[in-house]
Amino acid sequence: MNTISGGGAFTAKNIKDINGNFALLQALVIGSGGVLIWCNPAVGSDATADGSQEKPYGTLESAYGKGRNGKNDAILLVGTGAAGGSARVNAAFTWAKDALHLIGIASPVLYSQRARIAPSSGTTAFTPFFTISGNGCVFQNIQWFGGFSTGTTSQICMVLTGSRNYFLNCAIDGMGDNESAQSAGSRSLKIGLAGSGENVFQSCSIGVDTITRTQANASVEFTADAARNVFKDCLFPFMTSAAGVLGILGTGAACMDRHQIFDNCIFVNAIKSTSTTMTVLASLTSASPGGLMIFKQCILLGIGEYGDTNGLANSYIDGFTGAAATSGIAVNPS
Repeated sequence: MNTISGGGAFTAKNIKDINGNFALLQALVIGSGGVLIWCNPAVGSDATADGSQEKPYGTLESAYGKGRNGKNDAILLVGTGAAGGSARVNAAFTWAKDALHLIGIASPVLYSQRARIAPSSGTTAFTPFFTISGNGCVFQNIQWFGGFSTGTTSQICMVLTGSRNYFLNCAIDGMGDNESAQSAGSRSLKIGLAGSGENVFQSCSIGVDTITRTQANASVEFTADAARNVFKDCLFPFMTSAAGVLGILGTGAACMDRHQIFDNCIFVNAIKSTSTTMTVLASLTSASPGGLMIFKQCILLGIGEYGDTNGLANSYIDGFTGAAATSGIAVNPS
């Protein structure tokens, strides 16, 4: 910890020391027993960096290269409060190291945290944007923005094949450009690999409502035996011009294993801002997905039903009772 001296008005050094202490406390909260690595895209320089607060890295790639596999190192990504301070990623990025954590130093808002990972302006889309294959990592207060000047079909913002990762107060925002949002193959988050799962998303936002989705793409896709993933207190926003847009998609037989839990989540479609009502939240392409979905006290707004035939057959819903004995499907009281 930095020692803070002086009294009266804070000096620039006082403020820097206070911010540094908060960052250290955040790293301690996740139980880091490793090295703290600073990444400050606005002022850092890879040429002179050593990963300290005084000499931070300027790119996420270099900071990630400094982090060690399995040692509980933590990268502190510093935001500036504006999009210009984003960590720019202009080629497919894979986070493959176990127990390497990423903590955003920015205001902990739910939407569009300014500790942000995004492509540079003018970058042509590639897919997937970000892959997490490492295990046991903590990601806190980070936004991944999959929006490009020139989009592409079947664009996926994040592919998650690792296990037991924890996402706290993160935004995973795919389909952030018109071309990607107009492709049925696009996703914000795709989860699944044989033997992977048990990831937790706590107080996260998944998807955007700033771009209109026109096809049956999905905010979240489960595939290849995805097992025991939990979404707690999460928000799923939608802006659509087609009723077939999906929140959840399960592709193929055995697309999930055991269960996927959605606990106190809000699925909100902007129907009062010209969005088209979605027919269903979830669609499963197989009657035998290999697992089930649990919805505990969730709210659907601007969405007609929890699932299609296969989706409903493999869902269990416990929650609020609304009009006509519905459960969690929001209705206008008028």
